[in-house]
Amino acid sequence: MRTKITDGVYLNVITSNQFKTTRINVQFLAPLRAQQSGRRGLLTSVLETNSAEYPTQDQLAARLEEMYGASFGFGVAREGAVHRMGAAISVLNDQYTDTPLLPAAFAFLRSVLMRPLMQGSVLDPATVQRERDNLLLYLASLKEDRGTQAALALQHGYFDDPVQAAPSFGESADIEGIDAQTLTDVYHDALTHDAIEIIVLGPVTTETVLPLAQQLGFAPRQVALSPGYDQPVHTDVRQFHEHAPVQQAKLNLGYHVESDDCGPRYFAAMVANQLFGGSPLSLLFRNVREQASLAYFASSSLNQRRHFMMVQTGIEAANRAQTEALIAEQLDKVVRGDFPDDLLQTVKDEILNGRESALDSQRFLMNQALTSALQPAAALDLPTFTARVQAVTKADVAAAAATFKLQAVYLLDGEEQ
Repeated sequence: MRTKITDGVYLNVITSNQFKTTRINVQFLAPLRAQQSGRRGLLTSVLETNSAEYPTQDQLAARLEEMYGASFGFGVAREGAVHRMGAAISVLNDQYTDTPLLPAAFAFLRSVLMRPLMQGSVLDPATVQRERDNLLLYLASLKEDRGTQAALALQHGYFDDPVQAAPSFGESADIEGIDAQTLTDVYHDALTHDAIEIIVLGPVTTETVLPLAQQLGFAPRQVALSPGYDQPVHTDVRQFHEHAPVQQAKLNLGYHVESDDCGPRYFAAMVANQLFGGSPLSLLFRNVREQASLAYFASSSLNQRRHFMMVQTGIEAANRAQTEALIAEQLDKVVRGDFPDDLLQTVKDEILNGRESALDSQRFLMNQALTSALQPAAALDLPTFTARVQAVTKADVAAAAATFKLQAVYLLDGEEQ
């Protein structure tokens, strides 16, 4: 149930006895803007480390331990054209403790979010510098993960909008010169202007949670959010080629996908992707990896909020042309409906089994609540989801796959000779 606390601030309560813990997630939502992803990512690292009430990591950890080992952390993500920061805490339900922990959990979040460790009027400079250096080291380490490097490079080449092209956690250039004053400005901007979605899942009711959520003290704000991002289809395929000391080349392909807001095309594209490369039953896995043995791995992933599908493969560089041709052949098979009816049904069953299993995850259920807040028209309950997936026909899949337009190709292979 979604309840308005004040303008731009909402409480979402999911009443459930399914789990031993109650989880609270406070989501800060803002339109994606240049440079802000990295700065907001750095801000979460700073807020996660200490607060005015718990000025050291040891003191903060000790407070969590006092709450029967409560888990706490921040995360950042991109939802289409929206950037989100989330602060989450999980505490044991009342029947497992001597004292109710939900009020303490909300008080802890208020301490961390509303009263960070400051020096004068700015966030603690020593904490900012330490966490900035740690984040820069982490971003530098990603270059050693060749799969991540290739995925980010394809994304960088595919998207027209520089904000979409950048990683959701930002880039080194966005944070290298950040000082305490700049990050304090980012903090106050998020606290004042971000849309706030407070999500609580556990054996609780709106009546019991609402007073606690109100005590977080968020002021009214006006925020216009549009989570979807789309860009024109280009006639030319962009080609990118880089070299690195790798044993296994990475060949990634980016496609533009037509979709709608959880409507018929959304579900058709979901099934088409699953059939093409989204599962071990897919044509890419069976025919490119297994039968032709052209790839160490071959799969596709779909992000419908960004109208973007990525194919990722690990290959011998000498097999590039043959692999690209075989990938195109598999997509053409989907477009022509050249696949058995029983495979289509098996793929749909696989989607539904995965969805049903996901309902055992607190994180998934809370993400569903956030999706419903961002897309009120989306019907995400299991019966509706099941009916819509099962309603997808072979013709629907073929029509959806016909909109998968290759836009960018990226190859990372061994050092140039």
